Amino acid sequence: MTAHDFNATQLARATQIIRTYEQRAFPGGGSLLDRDPLYTRALLSALINDLEHYAIDHDLDFAEVIASGRAITSQNPGQDTAPYKVGEQVRLPLHGGRCGTIVGWTTSRSDAGTIYLVEVPGIPNVLATPADHLAPAPPFPPTKTSLGTVSRADQAERVYISLAARLSTATAPDRAAVKRSCDNLIEALSSWSGVPAHQLRNELDPKPPPPAPANRPRDAAAAANDFPHDITKGIPPVSGPNPGHSTKQSRPRQGPTQAA
Repeated sequence: MTAHDFNATQLARATQIIRTYEQRAFPGGGSLLDRDPLYTRALLSALINDLEHYAIDHDLDFAEVIASGRAITSQNPGQDTAPYKVGEQVRLPLHGGRCGTIVGWTTSRSDAGTIYLVEVPGIPNVLATPADHLAPAPPFPPTKTSLGTVSRADQAERVYISLAARLSTATAPDRAAVKRSCDNLIEALSSWSGVPAHQLRNELDPKPPPPAPANRPRDAAAAANDFPHDITKGIPPVSGPNPGHSTKQSRPRQGPTQAA
């Protein structure tokens, strides 16, 4: 099979998959594929998101799945082989020898060639680095957790975030195991990446919700001001004079007026 035939087969298979997904996601609607690039991009993103949920539900490392797919592509006829693949773990000698995971790449307009995008645990921004400034990273130390053994850095980050979110609501018998798993993951991430443990926690720990504006009452306080009675005990009585007494007739409401 020639490279052209292979690529044509892949394209036909992918087109059938995305059209089937579109029909299931939006039954009865007209297709905008091949006509609206933004729509096509959003549909592909939704499909990838659903595939990731499927992989997680079946205890599969989605990053490894993506990396394996790209590795197959790079081995096909007509494809350029690259020194590094998405999902590969690398070391950055010019960044203190820290280690991270390649999450993408871009093409440089200069002579630097391909620029790889590397995520380092505990570092909020992605590092853009040319291939000649990268080196193979040591294997991530297998780390046992209450959710299973973790063998990759990007997987360790996701598992830590999931466990840290459970820590505050975990029952007393489970809290110790969850905390021990979190501590083990932080220790493994720090020793492998070179990022201090406190920096990893600051970046990966759950963030509290933003505080309400100073001059704005919280939702519960606002509701209490609008309706201070407990409606579960019945409709409160109408305050004011008894119905039997005559009252002064109210004037009809007028529209808003301009202040002088």
